[in-house]
Amino acid sequence: MRTSGQFMWRTVGLLSVLSFLLFAAGFVFALDPRQLSSGRVAEPAGHAKPAPLAPGEGIRHVVALGDSLTRGAGDANGLGYVGHVRQALEKQAGHPITLTNLAINGQESTGLVDQLSQPQVQSLLKQADLILFTIGGNDLFKQSGGVYRVDNDKLAAAIKGLAANYEQILRRIRELNDSAPIVYTALYNPFGDTDAAADTVKPVLDWNSDAAAIAARYPRVIVVPTYDLFVHKENTYLYTDHFHPNEAGYARIAERIMQALQ
Repeated sequence: MRTSGQFMWRTVGLLSVLSFLLFAAGFVFALDPRQLSSGRVAEPAGHAKPAPLAPGEGIRHVVALGDSLTRGAGDANGLGYVGHVRQALEKQAGHPITLTNLAINGQESTGLVDQLSQPQVQSLLKQADLILFTIGGNDLFKQSGGVYRVDNDKLAAAIKGLAANYEQILRRIRELNDSAPIVYTALYNPFGDTDAAADTVKPVLDWNSDAAAIAARYPRVIVVPTYDLFVHKENTYLYTDHFHPNEAGYARIAERIMQALQ
């Protein structure tokens, strides 16, 4: 009987403790229901994290440099890839964007290096929120003997000189402006469907690889590939001179640049 009594009192005591704990838990829950929820508490709607900025946000002034590709040669509408990029940025940002296109038809990398020493060009670059440029096509194919007469020795020398100038261009732009994104549009091969294809495919691909490697040494430099956009589509996306893009070709380049800026 004594053992049964002790067991009964222990059972009653245990039930009392459990009742107290349940009461305490209910009291806490009444004060703050989140105490019994999972560790991940939903933030109030007013404290939701802001969405990432669109590419056009913060961009007011675009400066473009380079050769006839940046100039837009071959585009009947005169926009070129630079004009298409500007329109896309304005649509996303919801405000006007000033574009200063300093590109020169036929310019080679040495000419662009010299252009960067001009005070007015330097002033514009310092104010830029985005810098676009192309260079290299004239270096490779003018110095290599022309479209269908590729001189491999001259081509190798041209690539070496282009690499040195390209790095100098990036260094100088970054010294003038340490924050604006720099977008370099890599080369496509306009001769992929001609007799010069065998001699031009490798040099263009090698240069694009070199350009990306050099750009990786500098902050906020984006190298945008375009080679694949034109392979086996030369008749669709090249102008009648079979060198520059047409309107559709420039639009494709601009679309690729916008994707890179996301």
